[in-house]
Amino acid sequence: MKKAIVAILISLLLLLAVIVYWVLNNLNGIVQTQVEKQGSRLLQTPVTLAKVDLQMLKGFGSLEGFAVHNPKGFSDNAALAFKQIKLDIETSNFSTQEVLINEVLISGPSVRFEMAADGSNNLQQLKNNLAAQLGTSSAKDKSTAEEAPSEPEPSSPPPPSGKEPLIAVKQVKIEGVSLTVDLTAVGQQSYQVTLPTFMADPVGFPNGLPADQVGAAIVQSMLDNMIKQAKKEAEKQLKERAKQELKQRAEKELGGLLNKLGGN
Repeated sequence: MKKAIVAILISLLLLLAVIVYWVLNNLNGIVQTQVEKQGSRLLQTPVTLAKVDLQMLKGFGSLEGFAVHNPKGFSDNAALAFKQIKLDIETSNFSTQEVLINEVLISGPSVRFEMAADGSNNLQQLKNNLAAQLGTSSAKDKSTAEEAPSEPEPSSPPPPSGKEPLIAVKQVKIEGVSLTVDLTAVGQQSYQVTLPTFMADPVGFPNGLPADQVGAAIVQSMLDNMIKQAKKEAEKQLKERAKQELKQRAEKELGGLLNKLGGN
């Protein structure tokens, strides 16, 4: 009897080891698929990711070749493109239900702001798409909760097993942003500027959030900042262009007056 129990325990341990090995070795592909699938759903435009390298036990992760395509009605260029996203993962309290990321570092992203002839822009459209999808998801969750039978809530419920890990991010840092402001649709030029380092607020504290909500919060914060910076740059360039046009017109009119004076 004891031998049978030992054999069963050994079999279970071996099965667990195989499952853990399979998950760790397939984690990169799972994350890549989810980023592309959920990102495309939330932003309503194709989201692509070239490479994922997660080393959870070493506290390191990187995502390379991340791109968010422009929404419908704009050019075929990418609206957001990141060369590399580095993750500093906390390993001291690593568990199956909670993942703490000390820092998300986004280096050298390219951001493209395009203004259409009607005054709309691609980044605001992405932000609107994101807000609409998040609102739809929240409504579905609320509806499901209302339909479910009510039960007494325990004072401190344990995290349910089998659910995806909850994620909290202490710090988000975006550095070396190359911003292109394309005003050609409104008769102006395209400009490129490098923005200062941008720090986003912590995400998922204190209880953590599902991975797709964490990603959505980071993208939303970035879009808010990029839209603000792009509009500021566009306003600056339009004012400068207006000054130049006024100067040229004044010089032309002055030249005409001088010619008339000289003719007399």
